[in-house]
Parts: sequence; C-alpha cells; structure tokens
Amino acid sequence: MYKLSYELEDKDIDSFVSILQSSDFFYDFEVGIVISIFDETMEKGQRESEYFWVKLIQEGKIRGFAVFGPNPSTVGSWDLYWLAVSDEYRNKHFGSIILKDVELRAREDGCRVLWVETAGRPLYLPTRGFYESCDYEKVAQLKDYYDEGDDKVIYRKIL
Repeated sequence: MYKLSYELEDKDIDSFVSILQSSDFFYDFEVGIVISIFDETMEKGQRESEYFWVKLIQEGKIRGFAVFGPNPSTVGSWDLYWLAVSDEYRNKHFGSIILKDVELRAREDGCRVLWVETAGRPLYLPTRGFYESCDYEKVAQLKDYYDEGDDKVIYRKIL
C-alpha cells in the first residue's frame, strides 16, 4: 500500500536526490537544480514559492516524487518540473499515480494546460512513451537543445 503526501521535511531532500541518482537519467547539475528548488520551497513554503510537491510513500519510504507549479508568465499554464520514481520501483504504476495527482491538484488550482519537457536521448524513449500513454500531446522538439544529439521534447495536456 502507498500514500501520497504534500508535506515536506528537511530530510526529504536526501530521498529525492537518491531517487534521481538511481535512474542514471539526470545530469549532476539537474540534481543541483532540484536541491535549489527544494531549498527555496522550504524557505518560502509551497504557496509562496509556487513549487508544489507530491511524494509517494510506501513502507515508510519515499519511492517517487513530483514538483510542479504555475508558469508566472502565462495565464493558466503550469509546468511539471520533475517526476521521478526510484529505479527499483519503476513499472509499478507509481509514476502514473503521481502524475494523476499532479493533474488533479493543478486543475483545482486553476491550471488549464500542463506542460512537460523531457530529453530526446534514446535513454528517454520510455519516458516519452509514458507521457504519450497518459494522453500528453507532443507539440515540439528542439534539436540539440540540451547537448548535441539531445533534443528537448515538449508535451502538453489540456486539463
């Protein structure tokens, strides 16, 4: 059995970093960005920072998480900044559970469209397939955005 939690504790950052590192998907600087967002959220709170978090907890441990929030230069567009599940818990539908919760919470808070950016490297093929299976529409692909041979792929879902 699992539960979803929206409360953050200082110790959570260790689990978030561990989850990101378990996948071998993320660059070190990306992990640093999550730490920075976490620190800002802890300092200001989720409402003021506009970074909203959800944790999926099973057997007392964080197995996955997401960070999302409104894009301040739009009306009703929100970004899913991070969605990650610990490597050993992938393919157990935890990502889908977290994503559905993100969509529900964002919609309730005024989101009309949720945007997702992901990488175009072959490693990310299952990630792109995941978003497509969750009814996200691929709307753009920016060639060599992250690095040579690593495109930025942008998805959206009207909520």
